[in-house]
Amino acid sequence: MFDIAYLGRRCFRLTKRYPRTSTIVSLLAVLCIGIWVGREVQFSKITDYFRSYTAPERSDVTKSIEQGIVHRQIVNNGVLTNILAISPNAADIRPYRALSAGIGTESLVSLARRHKALAAINGGFFEMVGTFRGESVGALKIDGEWVSEPEQGRAVIGLRTVEGKIEAYIDRIALRQKLVLQDGSTLPIDGMNRNRGRNELVLYRPHFHVVTLTKPDGVEVVVRNGKVTGIFDKHGSSRIPSDGYILSASGKKSNILLAHTAEGDAVEIRETVIPESVGDSNLWASFGHIIGGGPLLLQDGIASSTQAYEREGFDQAFHSFWHPRTAVGKKADGTLFFVTVTATAAGVRRGVMLPRLAELFLEWGATDALNLDGGNSSMLIIRDEIVSVKQKDSTNPKSKNTLKSVHGDKTPMEKTTSQRKTKPARGNRRIRPMPQQQGRAISDAILIFSKL
Repeated sequence: MFDIAYLGRRCFRLTKRYPRTSTIVSLLAVLCIGIWVGREVQFSKITDYFRSYTAPERSDVTKSIEQGIVHRQIVNNGVLTNILAISPNAADIRPYRALSAGIGTESLVSLARRHKALAAINGGFFEMVGTFRGESVGALKIDGEWVSEPEQGRAVIGLRTVEGKIEAYIDRIALRQKLVLQDGSTLPIDGMNRNRGRNELVLYRPHFHVVTLTKPDGVEVVVRNGKVTGIFDKHGSSRIPSDGYILSASGKKSNILLAHTAEGDAVEIRETVIPESVGDSNLWASFGHIIGGGPLLLQDGIASSTQAYEREGFDQAFHSFWHPRTAVGKKADGTLFFVTVTATAAGVRRGVMLPRLAELFLEWGATDALNLDGGNSSMLIIRDEIVSVKQKDSTNPKSKNTLKSVHGDKTPMEKTTSQRKTKPARGNRRIRPMPQQQGRAISDAILIFSKL
């Protein structure tokens, strides 16, 4: 292995010995780097970024979407803040998974259209690469069934409907699941619908995928209608039954599962939700919908500290830097706030620090608030219009940022850029970049439906 310090000294000596040659080589290197940067970097974005800091435009516009649903949009110093306020009895609110499956991603535009939602906002964190791309990282429960377990005791929002009104609670929770065997013994379940780790027992349900996508180095037990119908040792990617689930174990857990299960055995899964607020376990068990994020911004009108952010696994670079944000909060009367803080121009990373976002929720009258996935995922759609990017002059139809114009005609410069960025894949397929207005493809979202 070469010594970097030694190599540096040798380069310095060569530069002193051959100054002209070194100068020529350096100029050629700079030229090559400049050509590469010129092809890959969109310099227009750099000017857009600095222009966003000096943008003179300031506005604060509030308009009614429907009875009990109000949209407020604030533009200030190149930062665009959208607040969608919804009264408890004004809409139905629930999470949806991308592609209606346990893995995979889909644009918020597609999700909103497919379910005919009045409004939509991106949801929780997710795996961005690999076989399990799109798998939710954090709590997700839809229609009373868990899709993903809570992550590191992070905060979540629970939604339920009581007498026609949406009730929402925000808290940090943990989930304890265990497999109850026929002899009465129990085995802890480590997770669900995700990659199986070492010495883990993972539960796979039908909404995850057709198969478990596991390696053939464990034990997989097929359960249908509460009874074991198949046991496969050293087997992976077993087919998940539509009327049951699969228990997949590795390492020591696989030996325990083999020793305590047999075909025909009756088994049961029991779960307990453990919230940070003592005594609320039964309350959280009643929520049909739960979606996770983090960190917790507000609870009972008190802002969380940066130390509390870090206990949820979010470092200083995440909470104390200006990132685009998506968040949800609620007032004491049950009114819900769905918020995005982004740049006014597409492709410019402007946003807010989390401590400041907590202060804003307090200014808006919220008592509880939760941060969701942000960055390139941050997006809010209202009536088929992406409002998390500032609308330009409507007299120019090509600049209007609506869902209908996402696939509109491109200018010659845009066509050239698109062709340059498009790389051939296998066969005749081509990889096409997603239009910038659609944002990053996401794993789940919160959709709002009108009651009118």
